[in-house]
Amino acid sequence: MKLSEFWEAVDAVFGPVLGRSYVRDLYLPGLRSTAAEALAAGEAPDVVWGALVDETGAGQEARWVHRIDPRERPGSLGSR
Repeated sequence: MKLSEFWEAVDAVFGPVLGRSYVRDLYLPGLRSTAAEALAAGEAPDVVWGALVDETGAGQEARWVHRIDPRERPGSLGSR
C-alpha cells in the first residue's frame, strides 16, 4: 500500500473528516501510537491501515478497500 492509497482508503471508509480525526487522535495499541505518529516514524502504510481497521472494527471489506477501483466501491464502507 502506498501512502496515497492509505489516505484514499481513510476517506473511502471513514470519510474525510472522521478519517482524519481517527488518524490524528485514535490511539492504536498494536502500534503504541496514533496512525499519524506511526506514519511519521516510518511505519509502512499497510501496517498502519491494518491497525486502524482493527481498532475501529471497520471489517474485512474495509481492510482491502485500497485494492478496489474507486469507481467500483460501494457508497459507504466500514463503520461511519
